[in-house]
Amino acid sequence: MRSPPNLKELETNANEEYTYDFAQAGRILEAMDFLRKEAVNTRIPEIVTMIDASFRLLFTSYYCILRYEMTRLSGTDLVQ
Repeated sequence: MRSPPNLKELETNANEEYTYDFAQAGRILEAMDFLRKEAVNTRIPEIVTMIDASFRLLFTSYYCILRYEMTRLSGTDLVQ
């Protein structure tokens, strides 16, 4: 597992624009969806609830970021 980012490093780069890795986020969502389906197969309600709640948090966060990024685009950037 990777170590967390250095907070001092993040503060020095705070003025730079941050870009999201949507491809990686999509892969994580796909993996969580797979885990969700497997959790249902276990028929253990606690596991299903935990995995489903985690998936919903990630899913909501992902689409909030997407919506935020879409509002930042100008009208000409949408047409390609």
